[in-house]
Order: sequence, then structure tokens, then C-alpha cells
Amino acid sequence: MAIVAIIVGTFVFLLTGALIGEASHDAGAGVVPGLVLGILAAIPIFKSACEERAKFLHPQPREYKVPAKIAFAKIRDIIAEISYNYGDKWHVVTADTQTGRITANLRFIDEFTRFEGDARGQIHTRKERLQRFLAVEIQVQPTERGTTAVLVDFRPTVEGVNYAACDSIISSLTANIESALGGAVAVI
Repeated sequence: MAIVAIIVGTFVFLLTGALIGEASHDAGAGVVPGLVLGILAAIPIFKSACEERAKFLHPQPREYKVPAKIAFAKIRDIIAEISYNYGDKWHVVTADTQTGRITANLRFIDEFTRFEGDARGQIHTRKERLQRFLAVEIQVQPTERGTTAVLVDFRPTVEGVNYAACDSIISSLTANIESALGGAVAVI
């Protein structure tokens, strides 16, 4: 979504600059108005992207038709059993049954191949390793209707520019919790 904002902002900048430059017969006259209008066009899209990202990392609480103790045990089992990237597992920091709070951390390294050119024009490959860290806090609370409200909050920390490096893990953990506890509705 942020890429769309950059594309729209660039398009508006170029279009405004060209139109004003053509109308005034001065090629440089449209640079500042184009820049201002490009930024103004991109800001709402950037804001929308930030809100979408916040909803992804901190989704609304979900309500499940399962007792709180069973929901807590199932979520704790999912976190204990799931693994990623050849054996990287969640490290459970807190699993307090009294408060219904689970906190866990996942630390792993992504390895990918980067292509680079040298001074002679030849292409070389280089393996690069970047650290990833993902923390999750889960609150499991019983409701007065006999159901359970589950609130999940993620905090990813990534090395490099790929801020969405942990998104697949977040999606899979959320889907595993959803499938283990059954259908849910958003709590408003």
C-alpha cells in the first residue's frame, strides 16, 4: 500500500510539473507546486497503509465459544508445538493461568541471496543474513456469556528494510489459533 502512495505521489508530481511548466513556458516553474501536490496526494494513502498495518499487528479481540481454560491450554499448546525455518520455535516467557496472559518471543535469521555487480560488469552472488524478532502477547479472558475473548498483539523487530518479514508468521499463528478454537466474531 505504501508503494501505491509513492507511485501516486510521483505521478501527481510529474503531471503537475509538466502542466504548469507547459502553461508558463518555464520548465522549472512546476517543480515546487508539483512537489506539494504530490505530497498532498500521497499522505492519505500513507495514512491508510499505517492504519492497515496497525490493524494487522493489533487485531480486534475475538470471541470464541470455548471456555477460557480450554482456550488458554489450546493456545499454549499451539505456541509450544509450532516451529519455523528448520526448527526455530517460540520461547514462552509468561504463561499465567490466573491472569490469562501469554507472552512469547521468536528469534530467527532469514538468509537470502543478493546479486551484485563488480567493476568489470560481472554479476556475483552474496548470501546475506538478517535477524528477525517477533514478540506476541495474548490475553485470554472469560466473558459473562460463557465464551472467551482473546486479544493478540504482535511486535516485530526486523533488521534491514523488509518491515513485513514476519507477516507470514503472524498470519499463520493467527490462523492456527482461529482453527483450534473454532469460529469467532470480533468483539467491539
